Amino acid sequence: MGGSRKLVNESPRVVGGGVLSDIHAKNAQLPIRRPDQCGAFPTWWIEGLFGESLLVVPDANVLRNDIVRACRKNQRTVLITAANAGSLRLFCAEHVLEEVSRHAKEWANQTDIPHQTYVARWTDEYLPLIRTVDANGLPLSILSPIELERVASLGDSKDVPSVVLSLALGAFFLTEDRRAWEAVYGTGANNEELRKWLSVLMDGGDAGELGKLVFVTTALPTAGIISLWKLSRWVFQQSPWTFAALGAGLFLLAAQTSRETYRRIGSGLTEAISGLNEHLYSPYHEALERFRRMAPDIPSWEVLRGTNDRRAILARASAYHLARSRTGAISAHELARALPDVGIGQGTQLVRETLQNHGCFHQPYAGRWQVGNPYGHPK
Repeated sequence: MGGSRKLVNESPRVVGGGVLSDIHAKNAQLPIRRPDQCGAFPTWWIEGLFGESLLVVPDANVLRNDIVRACRKNQRTVLITAANAGSLRLFCAEHVLEEVSRHAKEWANQTDIPHQTYVARWTDEYLPLIRTVDANGLPLSILSPIELERVASLGDSKDVPSVVLSLALGAFFLTEDRRAWEAVYGTGANNEELRKWLSVLMDGGDAGELGKLVFVTTALPTAGIISLWKLSRWVFQQSPWTFAALGAGLFLLAAQTSRETYRRIGSGLTEAISGLNEHLYSPYHEALERFRRMAPDIPSWEVLRGTNDRRAILARASAYHLARSRTGAISAHELARALPDVGIGQGTQLVRETLQNHGCFHQPYAGRWQVGNPYGHPK
């Protein structure tokens, strides 16, 4: 996850003749996807086919300013639009949400925004989408010695829980605080660069929507081919002679088709593939790579095995992978199977004990787990 982290603010991208702009505009009007009464965050079954989620950890100051922007423009921001569409997944240390709620009236007055307007945006659009993580739910023992050294440089700063959360999840840390940024990334950034994070969120939102289009353009033809193959097998099993007759008919049809027709078909397919690559596949991979470059560099599991306790490593691996699960709350057995081989004991029982012993994990249903819980929901 290395590479340059210099942020460049950009205007909204236009891909495929403005298709993305239209999608984002429609997404900005979608109803907010709220957790259910058990505290489970919603997922659509098809999201499980789109790859892992893109994670963001915003701090209080960024949230404050984002709410102000939404109120003044009377529309959702990139952050909330992308999160509600499922392109981004938001995590916050609990104290961050408490700070925003506690200072809502003060911040609204400072920015000449009606208090009710500010609070309505915050409670109706932001809080339902944010996964709250207890400050004590991720112990410092899960961090590597180098990460611990950077966190220690913050002293008793209120940003420590957010920094630990970002490192543990490998999530993009959305902050304009220089010291907190350096604690996560280990590199410096000037104030101007820190304020240019909009393009990163746009990349995440674009990657999410383009990923859905990539799935549609590849899955549907594949499904058609598979269905045709299964139909052919069924016809053969029912009547080999019928199958042979159909095959002979197709062969005669192919033999009577002119070379010019084949040339036009081939040319059309080549043009279509080239167009998809230029307007869909390449933009998708480029946007995804730009977003991923903004995730913090985290030590490999092999490196952690040489410095950390095995149970701490398992807790970190569980949080890292469960936070990205597209299928919603999952069981300890499902998580144990999904974890990569990190070279430690990681059977179902050990994973279950890890989930039970760390406050960052929430069990909305019996035996089903997720990272974080809705703000204010009973733990």
